[in-house]
Amino acid sequence: MNPKIISVEAKANAPKERLHMGELRRIVRMACRYRGQLAAGLLATVLFACLHTITLGGAFPVFKILLDREGLRGWAQRTVAGQRLGASLAPVVKGDTVLRVVTIDDDSPLATIGIRPGDDLVDPQGRPPAEWIADIARATGPIRLLPPRRSTSDESAGGGAVDVSLRPPDMTSRKLLWAASLLPPDADRDRLTVLKWILAGLVLVIMLANLCRYVGEVMIAEAILRAMLALRSRLYERTLRLPMSFFARESTSDLVGRFVQDIQEIQRGLLTLFSKFIREPLRVVFILGLAFFLDWRITLTLMLATPPAIFLFWRVGKSVKKANRKLLRAYGEMIGALTTSLQNLRVVKAYTAEQTEQKRLLQVDQRVLRQQLKLARLQAMVSPLMETVAVIVVSFLTVWLAGRVLREELSISRFATLGVTLSVMFDPIRRLTDVYVRVMRATAGAERIFQVIDLPTEVEETDGRIDLPPLRECIAFEDVTFTYPGAETPAVRNVSLTIRRGETVAIVGPNGSGKTTLVSLLPRFFQPQQGRIRFDGIDIRQASLPSLRRQIGLVTQEAIVFAATPLENITYGEESADVDRARTAARQASAEEFIERLPGGYEEILGEGGRTLSGGQRQRLSIARAVYRDPPILIFDEATSQIDSESEAKIQEAMRTFARGRTTLIIAHRLSTIQFADRIVVMDHGEVIDTGTHKELFVRCELYRSLCETQFLTAEPTRT
Repeated sequence: MNPKIISVEAKANAPKERLHMGELRRIVRMACRYRGQLAAGLLATVLFACLHTITLGGAFPVFKILLDREGLRGWAQRTVAGQRLGASLAPVVKGDTVLRVVTIDDDSPLATIGIRPGDDLVDPQGRPPAEWIADIARATGPIRLLPPRRSTSDESAGGGAVDVSLRPPDMTSRKLLWAASLLPPDADRDRLTVLKWILAGLVLVIMLANLCRYVGEVMIAEAILRAMLALRSRLYERTLRLPMSFFARESTSDLVGRFVQDIQEIQRGLLTLFSKFIREPLRVVFILGLAFFLDWRITLTLMLATPPAIFLFWRVGKSVKKANRKLLRAYGEMIGALTTSLQNLRVVKAYTAEQTEQKRLLQVDQRVLRQQLKLARLQAMVSPLMETVAVIVVSFLTVWLAGRVLREELSISRFATLGVTLSVMFDPIRRLTDVYVRVMRATAGAERIFQVIDLPTEVEETDGRIDLPPLRECIAFEDVTFTYPGAETPAVRNVSLTIRRGETVAIVGPNGSGKTTLVSLLPRFFQPQQGRIRFDGIDIRQASLPSLRRQIGLVTQEAIVFAATPLENITYGEESADVDRARTAARQASAEEFIERLPGGYEEILGEGGRTLSGGQRQRLSIARAVYRDPPILIFDEATSQIDSESEAKIQEAMRTFARGRTTLIIAHRLSTIQFADRIVVMDHGEVIDTGTHKELFVRCELYRSLCETQFLTAEPTRT
């Protein structure tokens, strides 16, 4: 066995295997081939996240209108005045006579005249703060303030007004002043009108945000689905080119499961990755930006919960990936068990084994159920844990915020906006838990897909580059030994056999003697571990596979019919069909008579596996396929085993005529099929024990004589 051909299951269970994200990067790169759709989808996703944050930020003016008497214009002017004075100012409402300083920066202009937190600012002209603060916000030069008087006995603290230089307005202050200028002059009095306009604007923004979300999801879905089509195509291309030794060891149902279930997991994971995994973190980032704008200290405190959340993601995700890999293998077992039962349903019913099959399928389903429950428990664990952490953090923050409100350091409207913002921020974080689980499941599926894609193909196993010309002299098996993967006993042992060009050689022997294995080595379905096979002196391992296999026509014991028309089955492997040649081939194989009786004739769509045909009809169609190819080398592996007695004579005559002048290998259990062979090779336990004509072998070979008496049914030594 070639050391490169390894079991996928053994590779998946290798003790040194480590969980990594290499496969995830590979499938992401495949999706990035459709960068146009992805770029459009991601741009729409970014716009959605931005617009969604804008709608969330719209809660602040709504709360400001409903909860605070200050109004939007007053809030904007107070915020700008506070920035220019280097201090935080208490909200101002109609009737107030002083402007209270809540906090003050170390380098504040107010510090130069002795202002401290808790002091009141007074306008020298005696104007109320609601009017005076607007002048501070828009001032182009210094303003005049009265120094604070902290007690009636403190005469020195009073005095005349002094000039105070203001800081220039920063970018945020300029934007606030511009926004305040858009409000109607009576905005603080007619709050309901302003509220209507704000809500109308929010509705438009939400509609645009949802349109962006729709476009983003559609474009990303198109890119991912096209990537999955490319991945299936690549997997299919690789599977068709894997050596037969792979299929001799691996389960077909597990391979089908990779095409169906594993790629479905990858598709779900990528859709989640490029939609939610991009959208939700962007929402978190934008909402964090809003939270920083509202209160940076609270936002930094909230971020202390990030490390525990990341650790939780990593631990659960690692377990999910491992559990999903086992689940996908269990799906393969279930597909295999179900396929076996359905394909052999006639036998199941004939032996009244419905209950037995039901129990067998139930056992497989129970193994799948155990893996599903394990995965469900892991997935169900993440959201509750995350929400618990979120509730604890939000509870502490609520107490902190409430304390600031009671100390008049925070307005009720800002408290409400912060509460809504922080609550909404946990929604995308909660969604990210599902994203991570999905991505880990996709990674498990990707591992199983790339385990197959990364296997070497038949062409990669050898450096064969010689294009073989048509056979001129002979085919020689030289001391050939082959053992199937996982088997302990060789199927073919030390076989040396020369077949001359144009010779018809029949190979006989009891079941399991190695007949089919021997002829399967010629088209290089398998590679012998010892010895070599020469084609006109050239080792076939040095020959290119297409040049070798184009010279061989194969008819197997199991008639292979594709779900296509008879014409497509006969001309299988040809890009352009020659209808006349196909009809001639069908006539030589005695297939034309039943094909023409079909409703659509040569264009009739046959059922899956040719189920609309009888066993003999399917076999004749397979023989017609070999006749159409017109190869110099023919292999008939029990080709007449399913032919009815009425057609057998016609088929044998067609085989005899078609084999004339060609190198032909025949495996058969019927004497009538092998008696026209130039030479008969007798095999037992993988070895060639004798060769000769029928007459010679019947006299000197006990095994051959026994086969004639038990399997060939009739055998007279005088027949040749």
